[in-house]
Amino acid sequence: MNMIDRIRRHRMISRQNRAIERAMQSAPTQAMRDEIAVIAQRRWTN
Repeated sequence: MNMIDRIRRHRMISRQNRAIERAMQSAPTQAMRDEIAVIAQRRWTN
């Protein structure tokens, strides 16, 4: 992986992490937050 690809991957991961964090903060119920957490965790294990 070259430097440009690493930078793009880092930016993409950062953007996804911010989106997950926003979704967690705006989720109206704990059940929705739990579901978001499960989805986010699956993203890293696949």
